[in-house]
Amino acid sequence: MRKLLLATAAVLALGMATQAEAAPQLSARILEDGALVSGSATSSSTGTLFFSGQSTNFSVLSALSLGSPMVPQPALDVQTTSVSTTRNFSGTHTLTFLVTQTGLDSSSAGAPLAALASSFTANFLIGTAAVRSVTVASYADAANTAFGTSQLLASRTYTSGPTNASGALVSNPTLDGSLFSETVVITATFTGGNAVLNASAQIVAVPEPASLALLGMGLLGMGLVRRRKQG
Repeated sequence: MRKLLLATAAVLALGMATQAEAAPQLSARILEDGALVSGSATSSSTGTLFFSGQSTNFSVLSALSLGSPMVPQPALDVQTTSVSTTRNFSGTHTLTFLVTQTGLDSSSAGAPLAALASSFTANFLIGTAAVRSVTVASYADAANTAFGTSQLLASRTYTSGPTNASGALVSNPTLDGSLFSETVVITATFTGGNAVLNASAQIVAVPEPASLALLGMGLLGMGLVRRRKQG
């Protein structure tokens, strides 16, 4: 019985170690009006992911996502290039990009000395009047779910102008588990053809100034104590 329990414990430990050491996975997909664009769903564990799509109303020449190990955890970089309408149409149509990175170590974000910062851009290149809005949002999911949106990190909506930039938007997600996921969602709504835009989003870990100040004071105090002992 004892041998059986030990064997079971060993198997469980091996499974947990495998999960903890699993390489982060990038996955992406494109939706038009809520329906998956054929051929746009893809994934990679190399840290680099190119994806594109062609639908009835839209053409995405190229989209790039960078994650771990190409960039340090938990950074996630999503860039779209030349998202354009392929024909004139009446009414509205929406194109949505979803990029997720799973298997991230929560010790690199959400800890006392770290937070997550998101930054967004949206460039209305051609046919600004045919672009109703572009919304860029970032999410974290403590359950490590692909495309999980349980915790909103930041969101911005742009409705006009050739260039839009959010600056750094800092948030502190609650990450209780050992692994978590990040997701970026870019949604563009069009009211007609002959429009071109691109958008980008980044998520990076940043130290909190207050925590850094406390850490600095602690290190200074330790240095003074050590100096007094040496004296």
